[in-house]
Amino acid sequence: MNTQDYTIAVVEDDPVQLDTLCTALADQGFKLACYESRQEAEAGFEESLPDLVISDIILGSEVDGGFDLARTLMNYDRPIPVIFLSERQSEFDIHTGHALGAIDYLPKPISLTVLSAKVKNLLRFTQQGSGRSSGKLPHLTFADDQLKAYWHDQPLELTATEYEMLKHFADAGPESVVTYQKLQESTQGVVERNTLNTHICRIRNAFKKITPEFNHIHNSYGKGYYWQDKS
Repeated sequence: MNTQDYTIAVVEDDPVQLDTLCTALADQGFKLACYESRQEAEAGFEESLPDLVISDIILGSEVDGGFDLARTLMNYDRPIPVIFLSERQSEFDIHTGHALGAIDYLPKPISLTVLSAKVKNLLRFTQQGSGRSSGKLPHLTFADDQLKAYWHDQPLELTATEYEMLKHFADAGPESVVTYQKLQESTQGVVERNTLNTHICRIRNAFKKITPEFNHIHNSYGKGYYWQDKS
């Protein structure tokens, strides 16, 4: 991909962190629009919309400033992908981010190398052709341009990071172990070994919201996880 074709907006109230994030992404060739507040960002978006927004949630005195910014973006005619980068990692906050159309929700602090790799991967996904594709698992389909997975034609509530993890199960097929290393690699290093189970639990719970009896993803002790075909 040609990074110079993409403009990324970064919204962060800490000027040091803002400069660090913008410099790291600019070094990768992206065009940057950098803002210290929700108001500055919204004024900038009136002039020109970015291809991707990376925003903190707490912006100055606005505890949910990033969420309010995402609500504003939902009013535009074309979807603008949003990545929340925040220390707030509660289930409620992640759910709220989903409801506002965020494609991912990443923890602070995050490695700048990891963030750059993640951004490139997400843009690569979202620029792919429309339409759904299926892997080797029945009733599970994917729309890469939307970073959405569907179970029995119902959308799963997953972050893009968890979406990337789930695709490995679909590529591997039933009973094939997806190793811990492979799952970490699929997220560009966002997910650490000791937090893999948390994300797997979230993936399971997303399925259970659609089919409460879901019990397909199992642990292979010391190796990773696999999809057990119970049909």
